[in-house]
Amino acid sequence: MEPEIDAWRVVAGETPIDRSHLKDRSITTRRELCRAEALNIAKAFVKYLSAVPAKRLTPFDYSWLLRIHKEMFCDVWTWAGKPRQVNLNMGVDWPLVPEQILSLTLDLPSWGQFGMSLLEQAARLHYRAVWIHPFMNGNGRWARLLANIWLRLHDSPIVFWPDESIGQESIIRSEYIKALKFADQGDFSPLLALHNRHLEQ
Repeated sequence: MEPEIDAWRVVAGETPIDRSHLKDRSITTRRELCRAEALNIAKAFVKYLSAVPAKRLTPFDYSWLLRIHKEMFCDVWTWAGKPRQVNLNMGVDWPLVPEQILSLTLDLPSWGQFGMSLLEQAARLHYRAVWIHPFMNGNGRWARLLANIWLRLHDSPIVFWPDESIGQESIIRSEYIKALKFADQGDFSPLLALHNRHLEQ
């Protein structure tokens, strides 16, 4: 059995995991948690990415953005789909979460009108969702799924992120975190390059 200290060791740049909100208390290691989350997320992945989704099913409004997170994590966490009510080690102050999500939904449709490529729209959607960090956990996976749904909705290839590597210490995770930090400064080129590198062939 894995030592507890290794099983739950926090990866650099990661929101610490609070296991008190687990629905299944039989989950005792990080590996078991990852497996349970992956099974839950797979359902949302199939629902929204196996084919071009209907626009009525993907309105990209406030309620739907919360619902996507709930669909991804409702089998595992009690807080799935619920905006956080505490500050974390990243993200906007928690009282600003609702208005920032709403602002994102209002900004998103306008990006294409200014000649922004679809892939850059997806990268910026990804970044803004991570930057807001609305939930207790699962924000990166939620943001990446949102970006892929936006691509699929417009009948575009999606990005196949190496999630196992992004979720643990690795070269791709280091690149990913660095790209997000560049985006914090207004430079989206590294994040866009990562999206392009892992684009569906």
